[in-house]
Amino acid sequence: MCKTRVAKNYPRLKHSTGESEKRKAGKMSILIITNKFDLSTDEVVSHLLKMDALVFRLNTEDLCSAIDTELHITEGRFEATFNSLIRSVNLSEIRSIFYRRPKQAEAISARDETAKAFVKSETSTFLNWLWEALDCFWVSKPSHIRRAESKIDQLKVAPRFGFVIPKTLITNNPATVRKFYSECGGKIINKVLAKGMVEKEGRILGIYTRKVEPEHLDALDSVKLAPCVFQESIEKAFEVRITIVGKQVFATEIHSQNSQRTKDDWRRYDLENTPHKEHVLPSEVESACLSLVRYYSLAFAAIDMIVTPQEKYVFLEINPNGQWLWLEKLTSQPISKAIAQMLVRGAL
Repeated sequence: MCKTRVAKNYPRLKHSTGESEKRKAGKMSILIITNKFDLSTDEVVSHLLKMDALVFRLNTEDLCSAIDTELHITEGRFEATFNSLIRSVNLSEIRSIFYRRPKQAEAISARDETAKAFVKSETSTFLNWLWEALDCFWVSKPSHIRRAESKIDQLKVAPRFGFVIPKTLITNNPATVRKFYSECGGKIINKVLAKGMVEKEGRILGIYTRKVEPEHLDALDSVKLAPCVFQESIEKAFEVRITIVGKQVFATEIHSQNSQRTKDDWRRYDLENTPHKEHVLPSEVESACLSLVRYYSLAFAAIDMIVTPQEKYVFLEINPNGQWLWLEKLTSQPISKAIAQMLVRGAL
């Protein structure tokens, strides 16, 4: 992806110049819920400030250490605020919320690991319940994101909208895997169901999609440990990442087959040898993508597809909170600006 750097050092609750004048004029605010190292959000905030928007960036790891919170609930009153050393934010003044990549509170003042775990749990529960109680425009609401994250539901629902999907098996039975391998003519892949990263000895390791080779069939005992995902291997001309922002569609060709490193999974990244180009979707595919995003009540999503040599589009998955910044840098598609514009208008 793009060159790694530390996110811009915005104050924990970022606001634009002339805040008091804007508030007097009745300008509503935009709340961004994320973490201190979210580079993609930096770009959105930059566009929002150029639009003279009143922006509050809440880096959730600071909650209850550098940021206090208050929620008053009485008959006829529901008032929530976040308070930092700089200022207070009243959530009744929020028009739009961008729910991006929040992290758990750091709980740095907790006296031991047991207390720290309890503090983190209570803080996460408070935030999750608070977000669901707020009536405003969301990109996107956390409960909608969680529902859309189910790859099982995605594959069940996608054909209703006209998508072609790969044959899929999820099992912990090695014998069933061998049978599926035979049914697919010896051409299947293995991928993770949810989390594609693990931590080992202090290092974060990626788990990537890979082909199942004949020699793997005699070493399937580990499949018994947990349900594993297997799919028929689809021949690729190239892959497409489709970013939906409200009613706008930004599609990018990823020529993963140009590099041996990325043939099975473009997330192995070989950007010098895998061209990324703006792509025009067939109208029926674009319409299906928009319909699927609306089905999950999302304002933003990223959809991954394969385009075969026969120009058939095959649906892989929808990521309701996916990355986009590297696509923007490589193709100049104005994705961050489109997100900012949607937040300002408070509607799709």
